[in-house]
Amino acid sequence: MSIHSHVSTLFLLPLVLLQSGSIAITGHAFSIEEATVHDFHMAFEQNKLTSRQLVEFYLGKIHKLNPILRGVIEVNPDALLQADKADRERKAKLPGVAAGAARHSYSA
Repeated sequence: MSIHSHVSTLFLLPLVLLQSGSIAITGHAFSIEEATVHDFHMAFEQNKLTSRQLVEFYLGKIHKLNPILRGVIEVNPDALLQADKADRERKAKLPGVAAGAARHSYSA
């Protein structure tokens, strides 16, 4: 994916989030477009949201709005596969790349 694609996606993202998607977290509903990183983390931890659902939501927004806005040049063809992998790792409680990197110390 090119830098232009990433930049275009960043500008498109607020527009993509205009339509509401809601899930309930500890008895309270929140909109995906208003959710914080903490909200997403809680939704994942409580099995209220999967990475696949989140990626499908954004892919749907891109599919719907991009013909009009023309802001996304390319979508990662492996996005759903990566989401499924993240869901499997979360279910198995395997640490992600960042967690693994934090455990290792490198010295010169």
